[in-house]
Amino acid sequence: MQGLFEYKLEGNGDAIALAVNLDSINAKALARLDRYINWADVLKLTENDPEAAHAAERLHTVLQHMGR
Repeated sequence: MQGLFEYKLEGNGDAIALAVNLDSINAKALARLDRYINWADVLKLTENDPEAAHAAERLHTVLQHMGR
């Protein structure tokens, strides 16, 4: 099915699970999105928030892997 993009967020307290279900078109679009984000700026903006910086680094890694 073209245009499929679903997510499910479940959790309790600190234990959270995120499941994403999407088609190849949306996966490729998300991978391309990585090229438009200035990650150096994101990390600079989050330098006083280590948790946000770590989350940004993980998101960047995920998007890079999707592009392979």
